[in-house]
Amino acid sequence: MLNGTELNLLFSQVFGYSATESGHRMGFLVDVPSIAEDDTPKWRQRRKIIMQWARALAKTSFHACMVYAYESMGRRNADLSHPVHAIALNDEVPDTADLLDAYPGEVLDIEYVYSRAEFWIALTEYSVTAPLKVAAARYGFRAATMPGFTYSMLPALAIDVAVIESRVSKLAKGLTEAHTAVLHFEVNGKIYVLTIDLRYRMGFALSGRFVRNGQVGNLPAGEAYIVPYEGEKNGIISTTDGILPIEHKGEIALCEISENRIVCIDGDNAWANELRDWIAVDYARANVSELGLGILGEWGIEPVGDALLDEKLSVHIGLGRSEHIGGVTSPADFKSPANVCHVDYLYHRKNMPHIRVARGILFFDDRDEVTFVVNDHYMFDAL
Repeated sequence: MLNGTELNLLFSQVFGYSATESGHRMGFLVDVPSIAEDDTPKWRQRRKIIMQWARALAKTSFHACMVYAYESMGRRNADLSHPVHAIALNDEVPDTADLLDAYPGEVLDIEYVYSRAEFWIALTEYSVTAPLKVAAARYGFRAATMPGFTYSMLPALAIDVAVIESRVSKLAKGLTEAHTAVLHFEVNGKIYVLTIDLRYRMGFALSGRFVRNGQVGNLPAGEAYIVPYEGEKNGIISTTDGILPIEHKGEIALCEISENRIVCIDGDNAWANELRDWIAVDYARANVSELGLGILGEWGIEPVGDALLDEKLSVHIGLGRSEHIGGVTSPADFKSPANVCHVDYLYHRKNMPHIRVARGILFFDDRDEVTFVVNDHYMFDAL
């Protein structure tokens, strides 16, 4: 567990204040399950973490720390319409909505609560990144959202934020300036090549630094990403094509890509059949929706089974919707709201032990190509 001094150093880097300053107004947001049956050990752990962090920061760093709890909205990125309860720092967060309603603290409207802090840290079960982005633009605060955060993710918070920012910014700049990325996957000694069309798109960096009012993002950070061109311009097809290998529980499916969509899956195993069936339900799921370059694996951080951290570890490819990260494939392109998804496939030795990214190359109009990945490791100096 991080102590108060370590937390202050972390959040001073994240939010851009001096670690020697005191008196900042830090707000903590946490959701509680509607009923006990909805609770989980990780959710209970998160409610304890938020109180420990608020107490430690208030005591060691002399910031004004306020904790607010609300009944979970039950879905990701829903507007926070439930009343918000102020929790005393010497108390614990109630475990369920009925106990929260009985808690003797202030009961407040979320719009009023937003105005009470400069910096917000949201350790929630269901992500509140979207509503906080809207509110931050109005109220001028900065926020770090940490949906699904657990103790297992703490090592990722110990990495120097400035180093993360420098590295993901280099990768994002390379993705923006390149017109094509080519990935060479080695699968049991055989090479498969996927060409990714980067035209008409911008690369983004998830650096973990929210230093201007109105900025909101996830922690842990450590990823650059781009949406491949999806062929939406009249008469200009996407040149994303080749073979995308995906491994699951030791079984490998070879996905043939043409014009940024999976058109065929080769593999005589349960995983290949499952992937075929999944795409057959809704062809919008076949859309290649992201090239992600997570970097935390360079520090030896391991997957924990949660996308909040795992997508920050290594190269990953997304399938499905893309409009929320800069593309054009949206829920309207799916047959049913129930089919809407964005699924990342992580090329990490723990997830896909029989596949590695042997080489990743960026191609540019105005200069020589750059090899940015060799055997699952990034070539930051080359960028």
